[in-house]
Amino acid sequence: MKEFLLLIRESSTYGNLSVEDMQADIQEHINWVEELVANRHFLEGNPLEANGVTLKKDMISDGPYIETKECVSGYYKLSVKSLEEATQLAKSCPDLKNGATLEIREIIITDEQ
Repeated sequence: MKEFLLLIRESSTYGNLSVEDMQADIQEHINWVEELVANRHFLEGNPLEANGVTLKKDMISDGPYIETKECVSGYYKLSVKSLEEATQLAKSCPDLKNGATLEIREIIITDEQ
């Protein structure tokens, strides 16, 4: 099995959901993760705080920037056979219906790990 990181990039306006819509979204994620766990694809995952910093060469800035249309809001670490399988699993991620962009990247496992 290979490991893949699924990054969730959501609109900066995602946090403007009503309490009811946010609770429904959280429940959809719980259901989705339970399915991943049942099929032994889920390794870990967490939401990320909205604030942080961005480093670039000799500059440190607050970020992500408010003028940015999308920011990384969370991640999932998956165990699957291929990028194609990871892509198929990602297609059922609840964030897609809310306009999120998902990025899937294989994690390079070195002998040192």
